Amino acid sequence: MILIEILFKISYYLLYFYMLCLIITGILSLVGANPSNPIVGFLNALTSPPCRFLTRKFPRLLVRSQHGYFDLSPIVLILIIGCLMIIIQTIANHLGFYV
Repeated sequence: MILIEILFKISYYLLYFYMLCLIITGILSLVGANPSNPIVGFLNALTSPPCRFLTRKFPRLLVRSQHGYFDLSPIVLILIIGCLMIIIQTIANHLGFYV
């Protein structure tokens, strides 16, 4: 039973870390950070493949404005990850684990 609790905690905190990476990447894109920075490159490499996948599947996530396009796929990913975190917490609580 301890192994199951550890798996729930690891999956929950990995999703939390990924959500933080998405938020930080969004903030850095608004600020206009240098993409040659290793941290920015790591965050872009970590978050851009799922964002590109969502944009390809749902092209309406690109919203056109006067200055170009806004990509709403990180917001959708944050919502999906939040729902997955709630599901993991609910299942763990029903099994008697604390996450």
